[in-house]
Amino acid sequence: MSSKLSEKSILKRILVVSMTNIGDVVLSCPVIDILKSDFPDATIDVVVGPKAVSLFEDNPHLNIKMFDKRASLKQRSAWFLDLSREHYDCVVDLRRTMLGLFLRPKYATPLMVLRKSKGMHKKDIHLNRLRQVYDFKSIPPQKYAIVTTKADEQFFEQTVAPFVQGNNLVVVAPGAADARKRWTPKGFAAVADYLSATAKVVFVGDAKDAQIIKEIEGQMKSQALSLAGEINLRQLAFVLKKSSWVLAHDSGVMHLASYFNLPLVVLWGPTSIEKYAPWSGKSIVIRRNEQCPRCQDPQSSAEHNCMSLIRTEDVIDAINRITNKVNQ
Repeated sequence: MSSKLSEKSILKRILVVSMTNIGDVVLSCPVIDILKSDFPDATIDVVVGPKAVSLFEDNPHLNIKMFDKRASLKQRSAWFLDLSREHYDCVVDLRRTMLGLFLRPKYATPLMVLRKSKGMHKKDIHLNRLRQVYDFKSIPPQKYAIVTTKADEQFFEQTVAPFVQGNNLVVVAPGAADARKRWTPKGFAAVADYLSATAKVVFVGDAKDAQIIKEIEGQMKSQALSLAGEINLRQLAFVLKKSSWVLAHDSGVMHLASYFNLPLVVLWGPTSIEKYAPWSGKSIVIRRNEQCPRCQDPQSSAEHNCMSLIRTEDVIDAINRITNKVNQ
């Protein structure tokens, strides 16, 4: 294997080994954008887990090589044999597996990480990983990793547009994989009612979030539309792009909105803000962990209560500020 790519390198096939969870996969998308922009004639295959497959389906710029860690040894062997037949020129491995050695490409990210990543945003950690094999100049504005289709537009026109009826659309994502990262249903209901005076509220999330959203809607005075469990990730991306701005937790929805540089209000809990903060140019983070005993002392046996410390007026204030940003 040669040490590094250059802009003049001729590549026919590139393999990008991405992540499993949706938010982590989205954080790796700038790497794909750079490779497709700088090596437009190369075929790009992306390894992702089952959760993120619908994010890349029907994408003309790349192919999916799904890896399921629950697969049997026989299935894993067949999967690896399929990769070995592709004869990749370059392997960009963001997971630091042994694929870069076993597939024997001309160029590959090394197993060792050369740059320190402590205190660095996860997106930048992935970009630094790419720099170990390719010194790119910039991240292109065009999005190649996640593209929406005519079918996604038709879905929006049939399902969401009749509810919105030309009004401002605000996407609210009250779910998060970790319960410690979720704000209260009562708070979301009050905020959604506040928003409904000037906009149409569309709730999004997976099937697990549907019950949370049902609880929120049960406390609301106004009407909202819930798409929880009803849409795939690409359709979600289209809905997000049609919104004026997005309200979310530290979640996959937040990172997807950040990828498209959408205005965001983010309710932040106990996770590392340095590593996972929203990366949209217009974002406001609400965080009140100064009174959370566990946040102040990680060794404490107390439970995190930082999300319950966020007040409805904190969120409404942020809403007014993000609305001003959007209207500027």
